[in-house]
Amino acid sequence: MTDPHAPALSPRRDDEASSRAEATDLYDRHIPSADRDGRGRWRPGRRGGCLLLLAALAIAGAGHWAWWYRDRAHEMAPSKSRLLGEATLPVRLWLPYPHQNLGALGKAVEHPREVLAAASRLAGLPEPAIPQLGAFGIPAARELLVEASRDGRTVRAAIRLYPATAVLIRIAGTVARNRWLAGGEVKVNGAPAEVRWDGLMWRLRSMAAESATNGGAAATAGEDHGAGATRAPSAGTARTAPHLPPDDSRPALALIELTEPVPPLAAGTYPLRREGDDLALRIGAPLPDPPNAGPPPRVMLVWLQRRAERSEALLMIEADRQGLLAGLPAAAAWAQPSGAVDVLPGGHLLRQLAGVRPAAFGGGELAASESSAAARARELASTWLPLASGRSFPPLALGGWLAIAPAAEQTERIHELLEEIPILGAAEAQRWGDVATVLRAAHGYRTLSCWLAEDGSAGELRLHR
Repeated sequence: MTDPHAPALSPRRDDEASSRAEATDLYDRHIPSADRDGRGRWRPGRRGGCLLLLAALAIAGAGHWAWWYRDRAHEMAPSKSRLLGEATLPVRLWLPYPHQNLGALGKAVEHPREVLAAASRLAGLPEPAIPQLGAFGIPAARELLVEASRDGRTVRAAIRLYPATAVLIRIAGTVARNRWLAGGEVKVNGAPAEVRWDGLMWRLRSMAAESATNGGAAATAGEDHGAGATRAPSAGTARTAPHLPPDDSRPALALIELTEPVPPLAAGTYPLRREGDDLALRIGAPLPDPPNAGPPPRVMLVWLQRRAERSEALLMIEADRQGLLAGLPAAAAWAQPSGAVDVLPGGHLLRQLAGVRPAAFGGGELAASESSAAARARELASTWLPLASGRSFPPLALGGWLAIAPAAEQTERIHELLEEIPILGAAEAQRWGDVATVLRAAHGYRTLSCWLAEDGSAGELRLHR
């Protein structure tokens, strides 16, 4: 028989109900009333939803910045350009997303403007006058076009900006009374020029040189009427009439366009593109010959050029020597019908001090800085002589292979040596200095190959990883 006064061994119903009530009260105290529905049940909080939304916006903003504003190589199809169709001057440089592509170049190269100037001089083109808008530098833009006359005196530039960037620059220019930003008369390399706005387009136009070139009709011929508008050229500009953008839907990192030949370059459009890990600047179809294997072992450079008066080739070879010239490369040069010593770096000095004389070889003459270089050039003649003498398919106007790292080091030494010996002339030192500048900029690549067909219909410059 159970004692009614003994303690119960199982919980009573009222105790169970009390425990549930206490637990519910404790749970409810940790959930705001805004997070419960009308029956007191919990639902997702507004605070959590706001945090998720803010996180999504932050991720989207970071992705937008990384894609449209961060310094990186960014391509655009030339057919989508709104600036190329209005170009009239014979030499043109087009850059899509210049704030990204020039920024990426600036990260890879210490002085990108010096590199572009050196490359232009080597190619026989006027140095590109890429505008900078004060503290904005190269502002966020969709594309940039710089065009110039052959002598570089007449210059035009246009930048198609993003809407927010255009508004900000115009306001800043108005407040600061800065004509480069707000518009007005400015000076470019000491010559008068004009900056003006055309919607989202920032435009620069030199004035004095155009007036002299076009006989005072530049104000009419150069007047812009919006992106892609048709102009009525004056008599002085008939040979550089407006044209349509290149019909090319393939994306490009940059584009050089020549409406007139700039020997040895033919008139045409030269787009810069990524092909795998390589960078390639090409006109026409790929050349079947010569191959892109690179220079032979211990040869830093094989370069050839064929002109009406002379065909020539230059080989720079790693040399093992001691003494004053230790570390400098050996060189061998071939020319047809003559002039091999003139092709050698410092050839005149070698003729006077070392008695270097050419010898008949391969239908022309061969000269070298030393006997080992001459022997190496003869050994490799089956590789370079058909190219230099015009027996390749198609015949070449110029071309060569280059091993970038060793050639950059040796070219810098040659430049320093030529600067210390003024008897060789400042032009020769300048040329080798430009070569050294361009090679230092290409330090991230292994070899360079460059070929241009004799008729100008095909050519390629390729940087190989």
